[in-house]
Amino acid sequence: MKNKIKSILITNDDGFNAAGLKVLKEIAKIFTDNIFVIAPKFNQSAKSRSITLNQEVNFEKKSDYEWIIDGTPTDCVIFAINHLMKDFKPDLILSGINAGCNIGDEVSYSGTVAAAWEGAVRGVNSIALSQFGGNENLYTYDYAKNSAYQIIDNLFNQTFDYPMFFNVNFPSSSFSKIVNKNFLYTKLANQKKADEIILNENNKSFKIGQMLTEINNFSNTDLEAIKNNKISITPLSLDITNLDRFNYLIDL
Repeated sequence: MKNKIKSILITNDDGFNAAGLKVLKEIAKIFTDNIFVIAPKFNQSAKSRSITLNQEVNFEKKSDYEWIIDGTPTDCVIFAINHLMKDFKPDLILSGINAGCNIGDEVSYSGTVAAAWEGAVRGVNSIALSQFGGNENLYTYDYAKNSAYQIIDNLFNQTFDYPMFFNVNFPSSSFSKIVNKNFLYTKLANQKKADEIILNENNKSFKIGQMLTEINNFSNTDLEAIKNNKISITPLSLDITNLDRFNYLIDL
Protein backbone atom coordinates (compact mmCIF):
# COMPACT_ATOMS: atom_id res chain seq x y z
CA MET A 1 0.00 0.00 0.00
CA LYS A 2 1.44 3.37 -0.97
CA ASN A 3 2.16 5.99 1.65
CA LYS A 4 -0.22 8.93 1.53
CA ILE A 5 1.13 12.46 1.40
CA LYS A 6 -1.12 14.62 3.57
CA SER A 7 0.77 17.91 3.37
CA ILE A 8 3.57 19.38 1.27
CA LEU A 9 5.80 22.39 1.88
CA ILE A 10 7.06 24.11 -1.27
CA THR A 11 9.91 26.60 -1.50
CA ASN A 12 12.65 27.61 -3.94
CA ASP A 13 15.56 29.99 -4.50
CA ASP A 14 14.31 31.74 -7.65
CA GLY A 15 11.63 33.68 -5.77
CA PHE A 16 7.92 33.54 -5.03
CA ASN A 17 6.87 34.62 -8.52
CA ALA A 18 9.17 32.23 -10.40
CA ALA A 19 7.69 30.11 -13.19
CA GLY A 20 9.22 26.93 -11.76
CA LEU A 21 7.42 27.44 -8.46
CA LYS A 22 4.10 27.76 -10.27
CA VAL A 23 4.74 24.48 -12.09
CA LEU A 24 5.75 22.75 -8.85
CA LYS A 25 2.50 23.84 -7.20
CA GLU A 26 0.55 22.15 -9.99
CA ILE A 27 2.56 18.96 -9.52
CA ALA A 28 2.03 19.02 -5.76
CA LYS A 29 -1.75 19.32 -6.25
CA ILE A 30 -1.77 15.81 -7.72
CA PHE A 31 -0.69 14.50 -4.30
CA THR A 32 -2.69 16.67 -1.90
CA ASP A 33 -4.77 19.83 -1.48
CA ASN A 34 -2.84 20.71 1.67
CA ILE A 35 0.03 22.68 0.12
CA PHE A 36 2.05 25.37 1.88
CA VAL A 37 4.16 27.76 -0.19
CA ILE A 38 6.82 29.65 1.76
CA ALA A 39 9.28 31.18 -0.69
CA PRO A 40 11.78 34.06 -0.93
CA LYS A 41 10.65 37.50 -2.04
CA PHE A 42 13.62 37.89 -4.38
CA ASN A 43 15.95 35.59 -6.29
CA GLN A 44 18.31 33.87 -3.85
CA SER A 45 20.36 31.74 -6.25
CA ALA A 46 23.77 30.54 -5.03
CA LYS A 47 22.99 31.45 -1.42
CA SER A 48 23.63 27.86 -0.34
CA ARG A 49 22.59 27.28 3.32
CA SER A 50 23.02 30.89 4.40
CA ILE A 51 20.63 32.11 7.07
CA THR A 52 19.77 35.57 8.37
CA LEU A 53 20.98 35.67 11.97
CA ASN A 54 20.04 38.35 14.52
CA GLN A 55 18.33 40.51 11.92
CA GLU A 56 14.69 41.20 11.21
CA VAL A 57 13.35 39.06 8.37
CA ASN A 58 10.23 40.62 6.90
CA PHE A 59 7.37 38.46 5.66
CA GLU A 60 4.08 38.87 3.85
CA LYS A 61 1.14 36.56 4.48
CA LYS A 62 -0.69 36.05 1.19
CA SER A 63 -3.08 33.48 2.69
CA ASP A 64 -3.08 30.77 5.34
CA TYR A 65 -1.11 28.65 2.86
CA GLU A 66 1.18 31.15 1.13
CA TRP A 67 3.90 33.36 2.62
CA ILE A 68 6.59 35.53 1.06
CA ILE A 69 9.82 35.75 3.05
CA ASP A 70 12.39 38.51 2.51
CA GLY A 71 15.24 36.12 3.20
CA THR A 72 17.08 33.04 1.99
CA PRO A 73 15.66 29.62 1.08
CA THR A 74 16.94 28.26 4.39
CA ASP A 75 15.22 31.15 6.21
CA CYS A 76 11.99 30.06 4.54
CA VAL A 77 12.25 26.46 5.73
CA ILE A 78 13.30 27.48 9.24
CA PHE A 79 10.30 29.84 9.49
CA ALA A 80 7.94 27.21 8.13
CA ILE A 81 9.10 24.27 10.24
CA ASN A 82 9.67 26.16 13.49
CA HIS A 83 6.68 28.49 13.34
CA LEU A 84 4.01 28.01 10.71
CA MET A 85 4.07 24.20 10.79
CA LYS A 86 5.61 23.51 14.19
CA ASP A 87 2.58 21.47 15.30
CA PHE A 88 2.25 19.47 12.08
CA LYS A 89 5.41 18.94 10.09
CA PRO A 90 4.82 18.40 6.37
CA ASP A 91 5.16 14.90 4.97
CA LEU A 92 7.32 16.21 2.15
CA ILE A 93 9.32 19.30 1.20
CA LEU A 94 9.73 20.09 -2.51
CA SER A 95 12.25 22.77 -3.45
CA GLY A 96 12.24 24.25 -6.95
CA ILE A 97 11.72 23.83 -9.76
CA ASN A 98 14.99 25.65 -10.27
CA ALA A 99 15.66 27.54 -13.50
CA GLY A 100 18.70 25.59 -14.67
CA CYS A 101 20.44 22.49 -13.42
CA ASN A 102 22.05 21.96 -10.03
CA ILE A 103 24.60 19.25 -10.69
CA GLY A 104 28.02 18.21 -9.46
CA ASP A 105 30.05 20.89 -7.73
CA GLU A 106 27.19 23.37 -8.18
CA VAL A 107 25.14 21.58 -5.54
CA SER A 108 27.09 23.04 -2.63
CA TYR A 109 26.21 26.58 -3.80
CA SER A 110 22.58 25.92 -4.58
CA GLY A 111 19.83 27.57 -2.57
CA THR A 112 17.39 25.06 -4.06
CA VAL A 113 19.34 22.12 -2.65
CA ALA A 114 19.96 24.00 0.61
CA ALA A 115 16.25 24.32 1.29
CA ALA A 116 15.80 20.56 0.87
CA TRP A 117 18.89 19.99 3.02
CA GLU A 118 17.38 22.07 5.84
CA GLY A 119 14.19 20.06 5.61
CA ALA A 120 16.01 16.75 5.79
CA VAL A 121 18.03 17.99 8.78
CA ARG A 122 14.70 18.69 10.49
CA GLY A 123 13.54 15.15 9.84
CA VAL A 124 11.32 15.82 6.81
CA ASN A 125 11.55 13.93 3.51
CA SER A 126 12.93 16.47 1.04
CA ILE A 127 13.57 16.67 -2.70
CA ALA A 128 15.28 19.43 -4.68
CA LEU A 129 14.18 19.68 -8.33
CA SER A 130 15.83 21.57 -11.18
CA GLN A 131 15.12 21.96 -14.89
CA PHE A 132 17.90 22.29 -17.45
CA GLY A 133 16.96 25.20 -19.71
CA GLY A 134 14.24 26.45 -17.40
CA ASN A 135 13.56 30.20 -17.45
CA GLU A 136 10.70 32.65 -16.90
CA ASN A 137 8.53 30.84 -19.48
CA LEU A 138 6.24 28.11 -18.16
CA TYR A 139 6.69 25.88 -21.23
CA THR A 140 10.41 25.46 -20.51
CA TYR A 141 9.39 23.30 -17.53
CA ASP A 142 7.33 20.85 -19.60
CA TYR A 143 9.73 17.96 -19.05
CA ALA A 144 9.59 18.35 -15.27
CA LYS A 145 5.84 18.95 -15.36
CA ASN A 146 5.20 15.74 -17.29
CA SER A 147 7.53 13.44 -15.35
CA ALA A 148 7.98 14.83 -11.81
CA TYR A 149 4.91 13.12 -10.36
CA GLN A 150 6.25 9.65 -11.19
CA ILE A 151 9.70 10.48 -9.78
CA ILE A 152 8.38 12.01 -6.53
CA ASP A 153 5.86 9.23 -5.98
CA ASN A 154 8.51 6.56 -6.51
CA LEU A 155 10.99 8.16 -4.13
CA PHE A 156 8.43 8.89 -1.42
CA ASN A 157 7.24 5.29 -1.38
CA GLN A 158 10.67 3.78 -0.94
CA THR A 159 11.60 2.62 2.56
CA PHE A 160 14.33 4.56 4.37
CA ASP A 161 15.52 4.45 7.97
CA TYR A 162 16.07 8.20 7.90
CA PRO A 163 14.58 11.20 6.05
CA MET A 164 15.23 11.05 2.33
CA PHE A 165 17.26 13.81 0.70
CA PHE A 166 17.40 13.76 -3.11
CA ASN A 167 18.57 16.08 -5.84
CA VAL A 168 16.65 15.66 -9.11
CA ASN A 169 17.57 17.28 -12.43
CA PHE A 170 15.42 17.16 -15.56
CA PRO A 171 16.86 17.41 -19.10
CA SER A 172 15.78 20.22 -21.40
CA SER A 173 12.19 20.22 -22.60
CA SER A 174 13.32 21.64 -25.93
CA PHE A 175 15.01 18.50 -27.23
CA SER A 176 14.18 15.64 -24.86
CA LYS A 177 11.67 12.93 -25.53
CA ILE A 178 10.01 11.58 -22.41
CA VAL A 179 10.02 7.80 -22.30
CA ASN A 180 9.26 5.25 -19.61
CA LYS A 181 12.03 4.86 -17.02
CA ASN A 182 14.00 7.69 -18.58
CA PHE A 183 16.03 8.28 -15.43
CA LEU A 184 19.30 7.28 -13.83
CA TYR A 185 20.36 7.06 -10.20
CA THR A 186 23.55 9.07 -10.15
CA LYS A 187 26.40 10.45 -8.08
CA LEU A 188 27.60 14.05 -8.18
CA ALA A 189 29.99 15.00 -10.95
CA ASN A 190 33.30 16.70 -10.24
CA GLN A 191 33.46 19.27 -13.02
CA LYS A 192 34.74 22.56 -11.53
CA LYS A 193 38.15 23.75 -12.75
CA ALA A 194 38.06 27.48 -11.96
CA ASP A 195 35.83 30.56 -11.92
CA GLU A 196 35.67 33.49 -14.31
CA ILE A 197 36.75 36.73 -12.61
CA ILE A 198 35.62 40.03 -14.17
CA LEU A 199 37.87 42.70 -12.74
CA ASN A 200 37.08 46.42 -12.53
CA GLU A 201 40.29 48.06 -11.35
CA ASN A 202 38.80 51.56 -11.52
CA ASN A 203 36.12 50.69 -9.00
CA LYS A 204 38.42 48.31 -7.15
CA SER A 205 35.82 45.58 -7.55
CA PHE A 206 35.25 42.29 -9.30
CA LYS A 207 32.42 40.03 -10.37
CA ILE A 208 32.39 36.25 -10.28
CA GLY A 209 31.22 35.00 -13.65
CA GLN A 210 30.59 31.52 -14.97
CA MET A 211 32.09 28.35 -13.57
CA LEU A 212 34.88 27.01 -15.76
CA THR A 213 34.65 23.26 -16.00
CA GLU A 214 36.37 20.11 -17.14
CA ILE A 215 34.94 16.62 -17.02
CA ASN A 216 36.32 14.31 -14.34
CA ASN A 217 34.85 11.00 -13.17
CA PHE A 218 32.07 11.33 -15.74
CA SER A 219 30.62 7.80 -15.50
CA ASN A 220 27.36 7.36 -13.55
CA THR A 221 27.17 11.06 -12.71
CA ASP A 222 24.35 13.61 -12.84
CA LEU A 223 26.26 15.42 -15.58
CA GLU A 224 26.36 12.26 -17.71
CA ALA A 225 22.61 11.76 -17.24
CA ILE A 226 21.75 15.29 -18.34
CA LYS A 227 24.07 15.12 -21.36
CA ASN A 228 22.25 11.93 -22.37
CA ASN A 229 18.83 13.56 -21.97
CA LYS A 230 17.89 11.54 -18.92
CA ILE A 231 16.56 12.52 -15.51
CA SER A 232 19.25 12.48 -12.86
CA ILE A 233 18.27 11.30 -9.35
CA THR A 234 21.07 11.73 -6.83
CA PRO A 235 20.74 10.61 -3.19
CA LEU A 236 22.51 13.14 -0.97
CA SER A 237 23.89 12.69 2.54
CA LEU A 238 23.45 14.97 5.53
CA ASP A 239 26.69 13.74 7.07
CA ILE A 240 29.63 15.09 5.07
CA THR A 241 32.21 13.38 7.25
CA ASN A 242 34.96 11.65 5.26
CA LEU A 243 34.45 8.24 6.85
CA ASP A 244 37.41 6.59 5.11
CA ARG A 245 39.79 9.23 6.45
CA PHE A 246 38.10 9.20 9.86
CA ASN A 247 38.53 5.45 10.19
CA TYR A 248 42.14 5.73 9.05
CA LEU A 249 42.91 8.40 11.63
CA ILE A 250 41.35 6.65 14.62
CA ASP A 251 43.25 3.47 13.74
CA LEU A 252 46.63 5.24 13.84
